[in-house]
Amino acid sequence: MKLFNWLQICLIVLCLTMILLAGCVSKSEYEALQAENAALLDENEFLKADYDELKASYEAPDTYLSSGKAPNISAEELYEILYDDNPDNNPFILSVRSHEYYEKGHIPGAINTPWQQVAKEWNLAMLPKDRQIVVYCWTGHIASQITALLNILGYDAINLKFGMTSWTINKDIAPGRYEEANDSHNYPLVIGGIEVPECPVCP
Repeated sequence: MKLFNWLQICLIVLCLTMILLAGCVSKSEYEALQAENAALLDENEFLKADYDELKASYEAPDTYLSSGKAPNISAEELYEILYDDNPDNNPFILSVRSHEYYEKGHIPGAINTPWQQVAKEWNLAMLPKDRQIVVYCWTGHIASQITALLNILGYDAINLKFGMTSWTINKDIAPGRYEEANDSHNYPLVIGGIEVPECPVCP
């Protein structure tokens, strides 16, 4: 049973109890009961506000995920926006890498907030809500989670696909690149409802 429904039932029971007691209590006692009821109603409005806020926090992720909004932007797309001679359409660029890697090299115009610190109140306060935010990390994995978080919080954020490894070929500035020899495997699969030990047809 939802919290607010439970509170409604409690209020109804309380009101009925007051009606029944009204004929066998003194005026002062009755007024005291009325005061307690008013206080409970005030408390109920406070709890209802909390409930509404909690409900909104559950609805926000669904609103974002069902919006159809593109979760990623490519390095090529971002480059075209930044260098189209129109600074008015430039996004806010957020590097969530460490300070060390930010100092090694970052996308022009980017500000740095390590991903562990993004949700701090003072860091959220500096992010614009009227401008798209491009979030990037090393390979796009961490930034994609930060992007989802920011969207749920009401920001217009998008993840840089493949992160810094898609922006520069410099492996010192952007390590962690995908290497098929090390990162791609041939583990078991379920195909047509049947588990096979390895990919049956691999080019």
